[in-house]
Amino acid sequence: MKVFACAILAFLMLGVGGCTLDTPAYSAKERFAQIHRNRDYEAKQANDDIDHLLLARPDSQLTVWNVYHRD
Repeated sequence: MKVFACAILAFLMLGVGGCTLDTPAYSAKERFAQIHRNRDYEAKQANDDIDHLLLARPDSQLTVWNVYHRD
């Protein structure tokens, strides 16, 4: 009986979490939009790093720094 009660309790605990409920600051839709933007940006950065490593094309303009070349 104790094993059954622990199994039910563990199952119920899986459904309760910070990721499944709305946070006080953002709704679920806003949070998923932020996650999507972050994953998209990280994928672009990874592709840019791979292209730079393989010398496939010049660097993109993904940097936030004001970098320019002086000849």
